[in-house]
Amino acid sequence: MGENGSKTRVFPLVPLRLFVMFPGVVADLRIGRSRSLAAVQKAQEGDRRLVLAAQHDAAVKEPSPQDLYDVGVVGQIEAAAEETPGGIKVILVSGAQRCRIVEWVQDSPYIAARVEPLPDTDTDVPAELRRRVEQLYAAAAGGGQVVQVLEGTPGSADLDNIIANELDLPVEEKQRLLAEPSRLNRYRMLVPILEVEEKITSAGEKIWRDTRARVPEKDRQDYLRGRKEEVERELSELGGRGADLAETRQRMEEAGLPPEAREEAERELVRLGRMTPGQPEYAVIQDYLGWLLDLPWSKSTDAMVDLKRARHVLDRDHYDRKEVKERILEYLSVRKLNPGREGALLCFVGAPGVGKTSLGRSIAEATRREFYRVSLGGIRDEAEIRGHRRTYLGARAGCIIRALRSVGVNNPVLLLDEIDKLGVGLRGDPAGALLEVLDPEHNAAFVDNYIAVPFDLSRVMFIGTANTAAAIPAALLDRLEVIELAGYSTEEKIAIARQYLVPKQLRETALGEPWLEIDQEAIQLLVERYTREAGVRNLERQIASIFRKLAREYVGGKYYFRLLDKERVVDLLGPPLYHAESSEKVGRPGVCPTLAVSPAGARLLLVEVMRVEGTGKLIVTGRVGEALRESAHLVFSLWKSVAERFGFDRALFARSDFHVHFPGGEMPKEGTSAGLPMALAFASLLGDTPMPEHTAAVGEVTLHGRVLGVGQLAGRMAAARRAGITHVLVPERNRPDVEGDRDHKLPADFRITYVADIEAAVKTVLPEIHACRPASDR
Repeated sequence: MGENGSKTRVFPLVPLRLFVMFPGVVADLRIGRSRSLAAVQKAQEGDRRLVLAAQHDAAVKEPSPQDLYDVGVVGQIEAAAEETPGGIKVILVSGAQRCRIVEWVQDSPYIAARVEPLPDTDTDVPAELRRRVEQLYAAAAGGGQVVQVLEGTPGSADLDNIIANELDLPVEEKQRLLAEPSRLNRYRMLVPILEVEEKITSAGEKIWRDTRARVPEKDRQDYLRGRKEEVERELSELGGRGADLAETRQRMEEAGLPPEAREEAERELVRLGRMTPGQPEYAVIQDYLGWLLDLPWSKSTDAMVDLKRARHVLDRDHYDRKEVKERILEYLSVRKLNPGREGALLCFVGAPGVGKTSLGRSIAEATRREFYRVSLGGIRDEAEIRGHRRTYLGARAGCIIRALRSVGVNNPVLLLDEIDKLGVGLRGDPAGALLEVLDPEHNAAFVDNYIAVPFDLSRVMFIGTANTAAAIPAALLDRLEVIELAGYSTEEKIAIARQYLVPKQLRETALGEPWLEIDQEAIQLLVERYTREAGVRNLERQIASIFRKLAREYVGGKYYFRLLDKERVVDLLGPPLYHAESSEKVGRPGVCPTLAVSPAGARLLLVEVMRVEGTGKLIVTGRVGEALRESAHLVFSLWKSVAERFGFDRALFARSDFHVHFPGGEMPKEGTSAGLPMALAFASLLGDTPMPEHTAAVGEVTLHGRVLGVGQLAGRMAAARRAGITHVLVPERNRPDVEGDRDHKLPADFRITYVADIEAAVKTVLPEIHACRPASDR
């Protein structure tokens, strides 16, 4: 209970700087301090009420009890937006009742105070005094806004609070009005204040009339602009909101805004100058001006293309990848010869961990540009690209404008990560919005909905990344210059670990070369038995885990072996996580290895076919997609039509059920590239002849037995080498893709056979079956 016997309560408390909250007033508050954010969170978890109390000194960042006025307002949170990237949260609060702080309850993690209500000591105000205040306020402020205020509170006893909130007064004077318990006295206190305001307004209008009468139009504009700057300079000397306006104008002069953006900033600054901090739109306009002035309209780096430097950076940061490096250097050469060709987009496609992001960083370093990564994965709202319109609480700019604000220059390298994971939701198509960003014909005047003025994106170098090109929308893919990054072979992973990953961990753990050596067999064990990936990301994690354990042993005084061999790796990491990926000894009819591609990279996959007595049904299992299921039915129909040509009994299909299975149920499987291996598995089963060892096949099959080409051959060949495959059947249509890939030279013992149809494939790997064909069909 308080001293006067009134009931007290404990509420979270938010200190206010340069602002006093009044009962009956609704205001937008920008919350940024950690204790204030925690207080808002606590209030939202309860009855959404908190105490708002003004600070004596706005410069105090972490106020204590003596830094706050003891009279404040209990407010109700009506709405709240999510925190912005800068850690600011905007809340809409309505003032409920005056209160007095009687006890400081806690100051961490948020401030809490015990308060007692301060009801008005009287409620009657003479009608003559009320009319006098209304007339003075109308004369002092003027405009439609005054009419709205007066008409919105006819006969209301809260008009004094609303007028006090609207007036541009120092915090001390507003606090005196808030702390006065008598409503009658508050009206009396407003009269002299409004009389002064009315005189200032009358004098300003007289100056304006005299100026219009005596000064020509052109000179009048210069005169008024000078008077405006003089008034703002005087306001800045007085501090408070005037200082904020003067600071904003100074930033505007330094921002280098183009004409359209300058005009919009001037318009919003004028609106801001007519408002008081308590008005709902004040914080919205203030935040918008902050965004507009923070953008790098005229700030850029001295970007240049130095091919020797680019070659050095690419060779330093990435092992091998000769073909990819050549394409990047060709791309940079064109930009050097034709600097106006801005806005084109490279897109690196490959499994996680193959170096897509690091290539983007290297390009930024090679061209002396800033680098920023924009994650697009999971975006289903078009406004995340184009920005939100400034019509509701919590609106913000799109991810492209946010990135430019963060990086601080208008010609960075922006990496659009996971471009294949853009989704279409109920709020538009983000991929369609991205088209405008990437189109060189239109992005010179890109308009973000939040900024609402054109921003030139033509100087930005965009780079995209994706796990698979198949998932990128066709219209967007058409604008991309795709560079495929195949997965690494075992030999390449071992070289990368020795040249890049191990030295990096030696530096980070300070276990230098004189202290430790790691042999080739230990690295090979890590590659083959502790990771299963196309890239090297998990390999780096396993190496880092080993070195952390060694560092702990060393710091703990425990002796560890100078040579890190296979046995020591097992001792540190435990038993191997995987069996070696291998195709050896398929060993039985009806099984054919193939090379499947997923977002995680290419890998070896077995196709199994089994026959049981039945009625001619086909069963397909193994977590397969619709396209793969259709491909299985196509192969089944194909073999029923050509069975007799290969010496098989066609009636066998009528009295049997066939089961096609793809092992590895944890991984979804989709696509048509397993058509050829399925056809060979059927041939192997029907002819009771196993496939040769270390042999795999890949290719799409038509209903008449032709073999069509497939994609991502480089990644599939790398997966074949990792699995010990030495012979691969590839569609004839893919011959240029394989033979033209200078980036992945195949070992001498690795053989590729190009096939155009099923007959050629069967003749190559199952010659016994082909030899059984009737002479008339050969």
